[in-house]
Amino acid sequence: MHFLVTVALLLGNAQIVLAQQQAPPADAPAATLVEYAVLPPDTFSEGPPSGQFNSDGSKAALPRFPAQPVQSFSAIQFSPACDSYYVLSDNGFGNKYNSIDYLLRLYAITPQPRTAEGGRGKILVDDFIQLRDPAGLTPFFIIHEFTEERWLTGADFDVESFVFDADGTLWIGDEFGPYLLRFDAEGRLLEAPIPTPNFDGEAPFVQSPQHPAILARSPQPGAASAANLRASRGFEGMATNPARTTLYPMLEGTVTGDPEGALRIYTFDVASQQYVTDTVRFYPLADPNHSIGEFTVINDDEFLVIERDNDSGDEATFKKIFKINLNELDEQGFVQKEEVVDLLTISDPDDLAGFGATFRFPFATIEDVLVLDAETIVVMNDNNYDGRGGRGATIKDANELLVLRLATPLQLADGVGRPEECR
Repeated sequence: MHFLVTVALLLGNAQIVLAQQQAPPADAPAATLVEYAVLPPDTFSEGPPSGQFNSDGSKAALPRFPAQPVQSFSAIQFSPACDSYYVLSDNGFGNKYNSIDYLLRLYAITPQPRTAEGGRGKILVDDFIQLRDPAGLTPFFIIHEFTEERWLTGADFDVESFVFDADGTLWIGDEFGPYLLRFDAEGRLLEAPIPTPNFDGEAPFVQSPQHPAILARSPQPGAASAANLRASRGFEGMATNPARTTLYPMLEGTVTGDPEGALRIYTFDVASQQYVTDTVRFYPLADPNHSIGEFTVINDDEFLVIERDNDSGDEATFKKIFKINLNELDEQGFVQKEEVVDLLTISDPDDLAGFGATFRFPFATIEDVLVLDAETIVVMNDNNYDGRGGRGATIKDANELLVLRLATPLQLADGVGRPEECR
């Protein structure tokens, strides 16, 4: 495939291109809530006390929490057990400096949803995979540097997306680098973090203000740096092709030099463990202030993307899921978008969620989507524990799990959706 875009070409046409991409689509028919379950915000797992550091890294008088919160789910995939999932708990309590004691884990969860036939509406937490670096492959100092297992924390990486490849290897997208991280099925890091190439940019790599090389030059929080990507705008989403031989990591922010609101979708070949340097695609945000939440496969061409504003509760106005086609691009390399679900207008005829016939999912961060079959998808929020605002200014946000029946079926490839033995 020939190189799809160059920064110079894009800069000259940025306003025209984004105006074309942002034309409002026709409203999609409402999706229907068919399963609903909730994990209470104050859910904890084994581990040391946490929340004992302030936003500048200074130590508080006492830990805020007695153990490790099971919260902030930023990605979801199927687990080996039918009707269960792995969810990735992200970097912790909001930033690198206050997440020193937050352990990075994948939790196995089993919903016991409420349906039209009844049900508890609960989520069980089964077990977890602790991410760690016992071989010492991380080329910079980590919090548990001098321990045997070298557990990874939210001060080391900001993990936001994950997939399994065809061999069961775990790939995780990080925002601090941003990096790709490769782990075995038991959570052991298998190689040094893989940096993000910049291709035609002046700098050879894409780097955020939290990148170790940037911090070495400007270590103070908020200090000016040579970063070319905003903080917390790394690999928020990551999908695979149906065969799980190719990764598609997607940035949440615009790289310096790219058009405003254009998000890079990279291509990474699993076999060679190399980025494919001639295939950079762009996702166009409807508003440059929006964020993407997740990115998941439908078939070899089509994928789902969560796009959202950063508001919650009654202030939320844009929480949508779009279908894109990676092989239908304009001449500047932008994918086209088709609205599939408006998460603020979901039909709930059986009042499964208890909010009436129309259900809103108004959380600031909605970061989990997975295709179950041609007609249904699962969606979850990242509750940013112990954040508030989704269901009320003083109410702690819970992790809510939705199974939605789509108005228009998806064209699924073989191997996408629930494992055959679980259908």
